[in-house]
Amino acid sequence: MANFEMPVTEYMSSPVETIRIGESLIAANESFSKQGVSALGVVNDEGKLKGVVSRTDILHAAVFTEGQTFRVPDRPVEEIMQSPAIQLTPDDPLSAAAKAMLKHRVHRVFVTRSGKLEGVVSTRDLMRAVREKRIKTPIAEIASSSVVKVKAEDPIALAVDRLDLSNKHGLVVVEGDFPVGIFDQVCALESRRLPPQTAVEHAMNVRILILPAGIGMGRAAAQALGMNVRRILIENQRGVTGIVGGLDFARVMT
Repeated sequence: MANFEMPVTEYMSSPVETIRIGESLIAANESFSKQGVSALGVVNDEGKLKGVVSRTDILHAAVFTEGQTFRVPDRPVEEIMQSPAIQLTPDDPLSAAAKAMLKHRVHRVFVTRSGKLEGVVSTRDLMRAVREKRIKTPIAEIASSSVVKVKAEDPIALAVDRLDLSNKHGLVVVEGDFPVGIFDQVCALESRRLPPQTAVEHAMNVRILILPAGIGMGRAAAQALGMNVRRILIENQRGVTGIVGGLDFARVMT
């Protein structure tokens, strides 16, 4: 297997998108949409990292209300943020970032020096490293067979519940046995104001990547990055048999 001992600074993103203690979950959700990120570092007035708030946290805090699937509550981010945020130093290797993500089941780790933010490494950054190493090991070796599905005609309320209860970041939307989309946290948050009985097909992401089990990890990572998708479906004559997400690429590095 390839070596991933290069420093995290080679793959981290900087500057880091943040939100201050005292700001609301509504503002955090608006930042997710505007900045295209799935989590924000929560900082104090001195800019020191105190925690992290993610789409997952907001979905867990959702308030169900009459006439719409749910609403984001107007609460300060520190009430639901995960603290402490997982941190590394600029000198730590990329493999340490992958190990930390797997250990804590998170999709990003922050790079800090003396408490001050210098960058963030996400699972998409790990995918970039796998792509650049051109790893030929088949993606079937890291795929999960635990694929949670929802029908295209199912109501959004059911999909949101299943997303939460399954502890998954995305559901495979099927029509019959064929995958036609993904219903993930982004879809859930964007469709929150729709009536609960609205069909999933009206809120799903139709951009999906389906690959054979034997394709190499490097090639799969390149295609996922090129299409800007976060998960890869593995399909054969029996239908969808596996799924590869960001944390699965972390396993390649440990």
